[in-house]
Amino acid sequence: MTGRVTQLSHGRLCGIIRASDGQSVFFHGRDLEGAQYNDVQIGGAVSFELIDDRVSGPRAARVRVTGAAKGTAAG
Repeated sequence: MTGRVTQLSHGRLCGIIRASDGQSVFFHGRDLEGAQYNDVQIGGAVSFELIDDRVSGPRAARVRVTGAAKGTAAG
């Protein structure tokens, strides 16, 4: 799936992704691949695998940053 980061909680190293289907999905910094948590920006494009965590519900896994936040220069 794809989406954009809508919220970040730096103290907890987690955030929320708005998936392309409109669903809000939780992610944790440990689920990032190829990037560090501090590389993630609100509005940044990501791809991820949606999994159903039996405790907390839908969660993003294998999260990869695929683009900069809208209105910012990449690089």
